[in-house]
Amino acid sequence: MLVAGAAASAVLGFSNPAQAIPSSCSFDFHNTTLSSYATCSVGTGQFRAVLWCDIPWGFDKAVYGRWLNVTVPPSLSFATCPADARKGYSPNVERR
Repeated sequence: MLVAGAAASAVLGFSNPAQAIPSSCSFDFHNTTLSSYATCSVGTGQFRAVLWCDIPWGFDKAVYGRWLNVTVPPSLSFATCPADARKGYSPNVERR
């Protein structure tokens, strides 16, 4: 009896509404090739900017902006390469 009650409360009491993956997104470089932005205007999930950085005499690395919720008006997430990077490349947006 206790197991059935726990299962019922888990199903009824803790269900979360489904989120819609962000869409209508745009992304590009921001001011220089060392920074990028991303924005999404539709959906209820989150997004962030992604930028790959060319690091001289080292391994290239990805940098990420802050996770943001989709808002109206849209917010911008920024990703910036470290000071020792030669340039950034492949700006993109990551969504969840």
